[in-house]
Amino acid sequence: MKRLEFLYRIGSVFGITTLSSSLLGSCKSNDPEDEIVTLSEDEVIYNDLKNKTANNGKYLDGRILYLDITHDNFSSLNTVGEFVNDFDNYVLILRKSEDLFQSFSNCCPHQGTFNQWSYSNGRFRCSNHGNTYGTSNSNIVQCGSRSTSGNLKQYQTSRNQDILIVDFDS
Repeated sequence: MKRLEFLYRIGSVFGITTLSSSLLGSCKSNDPEDEIVTLSEDEVIYNDLKNKTANNGKYLDGRILYLDITHDNFSSLNTVGEFVNDFDNYVLILRKSEDLFQSFSNCCPHQGTFNQWSYSNGRFRCSNHGNTYGTSNSNIVQCGSRSTSGNLKQYQTSRNQDILIVDFDS
């Protein structure tokens, strides 16, 4: 039973029928904290990920990496053609287009270095020896295999609003 209805019933039992409706109406709660908000399962998951990535913009759960592209550490990913080299997780994250993000192993196939990458014309360049590597899914070359050409290993990447999800098992 709602508060206003309850007060009307109590008032009539005790003969208090002269109270104005504005007085009773003032018993209604306008406090937004009194309202019950039900979140969808997707909203609950998203909010949980935002909390887990709040500190440094990323959260690793087993072999799944979550990155918040609104965090300062990853904000360059808001620009098409930009990339981030996450040394901690050995991954390059590229914003290929407005809707497409791609993730690659940051281990150079030539000699296994991981910290000297640049990107242009659809290719990553390891400045350790100047070798360039593509981003397609064929002719994948393995880390440290002495290969001087080919394509970097790619990981499945999806998005939940502004959280990128990189699956290292893909």
